[in-house]
Amino acid sequence: MRRSSFPPYLVVGQGQLLGFPEADESPLTVEALAAALTDDFAIEFGPPSVVHGADLDTFDRRLGAAGFSLHHLSDPAGQQLVLIPPGAHAPLTMPVTNAHWPALVTALPAGAVRDELAPLVTIRALMVLDERDHRIRHGELRNEDQKILARLQLIEQAADAPAWLSVNPLRGYGGDTRRAVRLLTAAGFPPIRPVQVALTRNDTGVRQVRIERSAPAITLLVAAWSEHLAVMRANLPGVLDDVDTEFLHDFRVALRRTRSILKLGRAALPKDVSDRWEPDLKWLGDLTTPVRDLDVYELGLPEMAGWLKAAGPADLQTFAVQLRRHRSAARRTLVRGLRSARFRNVLSGWADVLADLAGPPPGQASGLTVGELANRSIGRAYRRVVRGGADIDQGTPAEALHSLRKRCKELRYALELFAPISDRAARKRVVADLKDLQDVLGRFQDADVQKQTLYRFAEQMREAHAPTKALLAMGELVSHLDADQQRARGEFDRAFARFSRPAGRTRIRLLRVGR
Repeated sequence: MRRSSFPPYLVVGQGQLLGFPEADESPLTVEALAAALTDDFAIEFGPPSVVHGADLDTFDRRLGAAGFSLHHLSDPAGQQLVLIPPGAHAPLTMPVTNAHWPALVTALPAGAVRDELAPLVTIRALMVLDERDHRIRHGELRNEDQKILARLQLIEQAADAPAWLSVNPLRGYGGDTRRAVRLLTAAGFPPIRPVQVALTRNDTGVRQVRIERSAPAITLLVAAWSEHLAVMRANLPGVLDDVDTEFLHDFRVALRRTRSILKLGRAALPKDVSDRWEPDLKWLGDLTTPVRDLDVYELGLPEMAGWLKAAGPADLQTFAVQLRRHRSAARRTLVRGLRSARFRNVLSGWADVLADLAGPPPGQASGLTVGELANRSIGRAYRRVVRGGADIDQGTPAEALHSLRKRCKELRYALELFAPISDRAARKRVVADLKDLQDVLGRFQDADVQKQTLYRFAEQMREAHAPTKALLAMGELVSHLDADQQRARGEFDRAFARFSRPAGRTRIRLLRVGR
């Protein structure tokens, strides 16, 4: 029997739902169904109607990964959202009006569907993955006394997909309906439960590269860069359309990793590659930073409201308006940059460089292997972290801790880049200790930077004659950040000691030997 992806959102109602896909040898028609049910049952169908169905998920397929599927159903009678949880016998439905996609979950009407979706999709927008029109005929299954036993839907899909019959038994007639199901099964239409069919997840993450330590280092570099370039290109439309904040975040993560690998790979590259591309990629990083920074503040407003003691959440409204104003201006600059000839040249030129590097080795290229480059990169990055951390004491200025955080990121990217040739257990322990140190440094730097930013915003608000309560609320936020920064500073010594202990150095040596 031919298998296909059943459009489960077309099966609505309550009860135990069963779907009968059309078999290769048995067309699913009203006549075929009537013949299969013999004289014990009768079926009646109304005229067909056209239903438009759209499959929805986030860009990174969060619903599909969790076993859910979400669908927007439109017909002349109205629109509804249908959410099918994993293993459910019936979907959750919610009427909607004038729904437009992409949309954040906060834009949906309050109700069970929204409540179920919110923790799954969080800040990502729901988008249309696929959409199709279907012809549907609603019908009834009756017994010889003309009592209705079940509601039916005969679903005719596109020409390249089979028809489907859904059966929704009425309460009290489960036994009679099961007899009808057995007759349909005997006629060549084995049933399945369509609501248990979920969308297949599309993995948009970076693939793990299979490579040996003896392979040319340039092979691994190009593979990693190509993955990150694909991520940037995939997220670019969402950035330009401002679909949700994660498109810019993911774009920047791929860009940051690209820049870090360019530094890590210098020894294996022709000199003109680093000299030519480091400034252009830095320009792109600088272009995307302001909007992302403002996104972080806007996303953090609910948490900030929880910090307030004397002031209340409403007192942050002036700050929220100020954030939106600044973000709108920063986005205009960002979009102009991303639509500029310079950006197009950077993206296309970088792709050309990767194509050239993937070919025969250039004359200026180093003959370093992956293992040799890994030893250099991991060893150098580790030593820079240890030296930088050892120089920090209670009187060290904040800039030194910020610099150490950058060095920690470089080591983290080196560990990720060379993971295919590393000892997994040793790398896992090193990353755990490094992550602990990064978390402390991140909290310290974030609090420091956010304090300075809040001071600037507060000054602008004061000049604009903001309410006194709004300014007092800003002061409370700064006080909270100052306390958090001090706590992070107090945790640094423990985190650094754990990272730089002898066991950590032993693991680094093991990583440089490989597996």
